[in-house]
Amino acid sequence: MDKLLRFILKAGVFSIALLPGGSLGAQTYFRMSAEFTVKIKRQDGTMNLTRGTVYYDKNIRELIYDVTFPRDEKWVVRDTSLMKFTGDTLADRISIPSVTEFTVFHLSLNAGLKDFGLKQSRFKVSQVEKKGDLVLSYWKMPKQVSEMIDFVVVAKKENRLESVIIMGQESRIVSRQFFRDYIQVDAFEFPGQIVQVLYDEQGNENYQVTEFSGIRVNDLENEERYHFRGGQL
Repeated sequence: MDKLLRFILKAGVFSIALLPGGSLGAQTYFRMSAEFTVKIKRQDGTMNLTRGTVYYDKNIRELIYDVTFPRDEKWVVRDTSLMKFTGDTLADRISIPSVTEFTVFHLSLNAGLKDFGLKQSRFKVSQVEKKGDLVLSYWKMPKQVSEMIDFVVVAKKENRLESVIIMGQESRIVSRQFFRDYIQVDAFEFPGQIVQVLYDEQGNENYQVTEFSGIRVNDLENEERYHFRGGQL
């Protein structure tokens, strides 16, 4: 799997892939699509740009990235597999944790994004405080569950998720995410921009900025785009 796809996967779902999930309950909205642009800047100065359209149906639980730049290909996340297709040909496949229900797409469709899905996890609130116009909640994870994450700080503003900081052991910042420019489609809300800062073992910062537009919910006219049937699955 190429390095760019690995980085996007890590930046997009790593921070919540370790959460043991629970049912988030049935909601009005069951599927969404959006045009996306991903800009990556690594600590070594290298940069990448990726564009396309993402499709997700929470009942099918298949996350499909229809990439149009820098080349036409599809990335499909299903169960514990991440697959890359060129046309209908399977070009690469790797095993990953089951992550689709912990992505921003699934959480938004299930109205679980406000608390980052933590209410349905093994994290427990240890403290809540107000700083200016932000409400901060501190979530602690049992040490026997994960040695990678110590606690998570969630900031909400006007009852919307504003930022998430993942803290590792010895007060080391693992990841920072900022959710901005919310787009509203009827009663459905989705961040128009997600900025994530990932830190390597040396503390160097790697940036990923993902922007969304053209959001559609409950699309019944393009059924085939929410379930990829090509290649060798």
